[in-house]
Amino acid sequence: MSNQIIKYFFLFTFAVSFFSLASAFYIEYILGFKPCILCLYQRIPYTLALIISVIAFFYNDKNILLKFLVLTFILSILISGYHVSIEKGIIEPIFSCTGENTNIIDKEEILKSLKDNTQVDCKDVNFSLFGISLATLNFINSFVFTMIIVYILKYAKKK
Repeated sequence: MSNQIIKYFFLFTFAVSFFSLASAFYIEYILGFKPCILCLYQRIPYTLALIISVIAFFYNDKNILLKFLVLTFILSILISGYHVSIEKGIIEPIFSCTGENTNIIDKEEILKSLKDNTQVDCKDVNFSLFGISLATLNFINSFVFTMIIVYILKYAKKK
């Protein structure tokens, strides 16, 4: 596979990662939807993909960067798949993914905690696009990217 096509793929990866992060920040800060902890974790692979894509423009060995990129999107599949499973009620969260209001006994602390609204429950889908949660969209996106990168790596090895 030509280096030019791989270079364009890294440019495309940069654009999609940037758009995904920009959308997440827009939804959080402009539209006012608070993300749960898993939503925040799902931003990490996209940040890594941005960094890897930028490095790809200055580094000659694109194969190793593609391998790092596939690991990044596999991580994204695992995080988003876990989040979707919690949203659908398939599994219970391993760590605390619920609001902290359940263990408070004092009435004033409960009211203060509700006003702060510090942590959103991972089971709740606060924002969806065409009826699909952002975690599900992330899972699909990450899966497609992983398959494309695996195809590129397989095709590049034959050349």
